[in-house]
Amino acid sequence: MDEQPMRQQGHMGSNTGGGTTTSDQNRTHSTAANTANQAMEQAKTTANQAMEQAKTTANQAMEQARTMARNIGDQAAAAAADPGATAQELARRAREQAGAAGDVLYRQGQRAGEYLTQNVNEYPLTALLIAGMVGYGLAYLIHTQWQGQVSWRPEG
Repeated sequence: MDEQPMRQQGHMGSNTGGGTTTSDQNRTHSTAANTANQAMEQAKTTANQAMEQAKTTANQAMEQARTMARNIGDQAAAAAADPGATAQELARRAREQAGAAGDVLYRQGQRAGEYLTQNVNEYPLTALLIAGMVGYGLAYLIHTQWQGQVSWRPEG
């Protein structure tokens, strides 16, 4: 009868690696890999969303700038056709339109900032990865440009 408890103790004692088995390690590794993959996918998705938002905001700003330029061109053509229009009237109109366009651009910039702030707060790891990639890209560009410069030395 004493043999049975001894065998069980010997069997239980064979796993002395701190309770971690190879299958536990494999599961942990698999879970870590899945988490890393999910973080990368989330980073890609967030980056794509931010890029689309920036594109939309830029397109809207470009369209407003085109509209403003068209309006100013129309006003200039009208002023040339109508000698009674004064430079002060044209300046007043341009100032009003520039003020309105500035307000619209400010609001769009504010919305874009709020959108980015929200995404940074929701996905801090993703934001950190994106910021790191942007920083690395800028450093690479600066370093490449700096390495390509030839320093000027007077001959003599």
